[in-house]
Amino acid sequence: MSSFPPPIIPKALPPNAKIALISPSARINPLLPSPLSRSETLLRLLGYTVTTIFSNPGESLSPTSDTSVSASIRNRLSELRTAFADPTIDLILCTVGGSTMTELIPALVADEELHSLIRQNPKLVVGYSDITVLHWCLRALTGLRTFYGPCAVTELGESSTSTPATLSSFPPADDGAPKPQDDGYLQDFHLANLLAVVSHPHKPPGPVPRSKFYAPLIPPYFLVSPTSTVPRALAPSPPWTWLRPGRARGPLFGGCLTVVSRIQGISRITPPWEGRILFLESAMAEADMKKGNPLQRVRQSVADLAARGVFDEIEGLVIGRPYGYNSEKERAEYAAAFTGVLCRGPLAERAFPILMNVDVGHTAPMVTLPMDALAVLDSEKDEFAIEEAVVV
Repeated sequence: MSSFPPPIIPKALPPNAKIALISPSARINPLLPSPLSRSETLLRLLGYTVTTIFSNPGESLSPTSDTSVSASIRNRLSELRTAFADPTIDLILCTVGGSTMTELIPALVADEELHSLIRQNPKLVVGYSDITVLHWCLRALTGLRTFYGPCAVTELGESSTSTPATLSSFPPADDGAPKPQDDGYLQDFHLANLLAVVSHPHKPPGPVPRSKFYAPLIPPYFLVSPTSTVPRALAPSPPWTWLRPGRARGPLFGGCLTVVSRIQGISRITPPWEGRILFLESAMAEADMKKGNPLQRVRQSVADLAARGVFDEIEGLVIGRPYGYNSEKERAEYAAAFTGVLCRGPLAERAFPILMNVDVGHTAPMVTLPMDALAVLDSEKDEFAIEEAVVV
């Protein structure tokens, strides 16, 4: 467990910002060029300058040799350094998550020159899923506050797109009508919340918003064809559920459940959990992206965190709406993986509040959460809010 350095708060995103897209985990750029291009076009339409930092000499799309793996590690580290070294870049947006970000941890921990570069050039950094690793490394090794939020390809690459007009009027008036398929609502929600969090200096974001509709499946260009432009089907969002009532106040930290359970305990990047509010969210199954993480895997990850003492120290827990658990029965089974450990047995005495079904992580739409910012949970008020300013 590391003792975190004092926080470095990044500057707010200016209207004419320059945004860099990087791929520090999955090297998705050659595989999904159309969604990547749409995300770049969308950001430019909103008035931003966009640059994609990606170079893959020596890499293979299906790495089968140690030279390909080492080339990928080298290239990803170089791209990260390039993004932070460029004084014109305001925001670093990850293209997608993945499964190989931990390959960079030894180099990131050891590279004090990079730590110094980041401290001298702090920037907004946004991403989720395997990008959990980058969030933890940047906070622990440099102090930089980062943001757990949408990625370029997965959230901003859809054909049902935001426009300046729809974004400026979001959220639309609620007419009570169902919304069977996405018409830009998902991107409007992603972007409206991201910009509300990162664009307003010295102003606390306040209550975390809730969606009215969500997409049960990831975009079809992951499931059907890389060139698919079919809009996603939508369903009414399940309401927030307090698995255990109570009130908590503390810095907000966490990430993707299976990633957190893997990297928890790496001494240089593990946070001191005492007094913090932990947030966790679940990815899709590796074998079938239409399905959620298998319940057994969820139970293993929760048990791993319990065995490492995390739940002995935290003040509250936020659980994202779990991908692939789309019926009330499935969500109840998912919730039981947590309550069976935290609300029964020795940990029941902790009695910290537990909130589930928040729009965070592997779900659409998603909110943007500022890492290590002061947050409050209050079941009596049905409230989850960010209480401190997160950019300057």
